[in-house]
Amino acid sequence: MSFKINSIKDAQTADVELKHPETGAPLDATVTLMGPEHPSRKALEFARQRELRKGLQKTGKVQFGDPVEDEQDAIDELVAITTGWSGICNDDGSAIAFSAQAARDLYTKEDLGWLRTQLFTAKNERERFIKSSAPA
Repeated sequence: MSFKINSIKDAQTADVELKHPETGAPLDATVTLMGPEHPSRKALEFARQRELRKGLQKTGKVQFGDPVEDEQDAIDELVAITTGWSGICNDDGSAIAFSAQAARDLYTKEDLGWLRTQLFTAKNERERFIKSSAPA
């Protein structure tokens, strides 16, 4: 049996189903994230790598950032790679419309660390961003 190399492809985005942080039950809400092969996400990663290399070339040492700045950088990346969501509502049941600012507002709320954790984990799960193409 042979393997058709083009039967599996990288997906540009993936929907991450949010789960209750205690029970693991689905919350009927999804967040769409750019995959690692998405051109905009790759550009962000390359820019980050360039900054790290520039610091290393300048000093000859690996420089560690301030943890607060590192957390903010991680949130900035999460905002940048979020392309939409569905099913996320205010306490009154009204839908929260997606925008970069709305994402930033959610991702920076101190009591929504569980949301950040789920999305930080999901963005690094390569298998989420793979799709099988239809058989020929």
